[in-house]
Amino acid sequence: MTLPALDALACPNCAEPLAQADRRLSCPNGHSFDLAKQGYAPLLAPGSNATTGDTADQVANREDFLDSGVYDRLMAAVADASLTDAPGVIIEPGCGTGHYLAAALAADPSREGIGLDTSKYALRRCAKRVIPEVSEGTVEPRRDAGTQGRLAAVLADAWQRLPIRDGSAAAVLNVFAPRNADEIARVLHPRGALVVLTPRQDHLRELVAALDLLSVDPAKPQRTADQLGTLFETERADDISYSIGLGHNEVLRLVGMGPSARHLDAAALAAAVAALPERIDVTVSATVARWRKKD
Repeated sequence: MTLPALDALACPNCAEPLAQADRRLSCPNGHSFDLAKQGYAPLLAPGSNATTGDTADQVANREDFLDSGVYDRLMAAVADASLTDAPGVIIEPGCGTGHYLAAALAADPSREGIGLDTSKYALRRCAKRVIPEVSEGTVEPRRDAGTQGRLAAVLADAWQRLPIRDGSAAAVLNVFAPRNADEIARVLHPRGALVVLTPRQDHLRELVAALDLLSVDPAKPQRTADQLGTLFETERADDISYSIGLGHNEVLRLVGMGPSARHLDAAALAAAVAALPERIDVTVSATVARWRKKD
């Protein structure tokens, strides 16, 4: 099987185009990369740090939590903002399990996508992600059907040069993840869209207070603007806020998939969750912003 979006990929060593023969990718300068048996392409650039990716437990928690559907409104908003008439693929540095990227591909069946991450555990799941079909007139994914074959999972460090050819992305997704503005600008087509999903200060506020989770920095919106403002300008920004009801197991998955999982003692967390009501209403609050490259 030919790796999806192959024409948009580039050698991480010399930036030349890649060709595929069986399960090996190679460039004209002789650099070659064997596809992992789990289906992802190992294209780490020299100097990359692949030790900071999500753990197996974090990825398993994220898969289960996102599969539950409680973040579907966020996925739908990201997918809607990614629609564009620019040519190219949809890419997501820091794609994790590929849920948001799959939603964007479902909203535009003409596209292929590339998910990049440093977590091999996440990429194994992303490589097998089924792209859901969409109901007519909506970008919300239906979970009962779908097709694979339009999404390539790639092992790559977002802080290094991405193994993506210049201007080949119609849309770049940045979902609850750090962002490398220079690289995003390089790979994004001049008419393309950068879609950024960031948490607002009241995101998960009930759990932040009760479980001593990491909170959203009040200066985060300004930092995002500072990071992107020299190369991009905002086309639109939509605030999304709603409440979800979570049981104890769902709370544990939600906490376990995020950065707080690295800072909390498992036994203390379990005890704190057990002290919560059997079902707790939790605020989901985020901003989906669509940016474009400055002329």
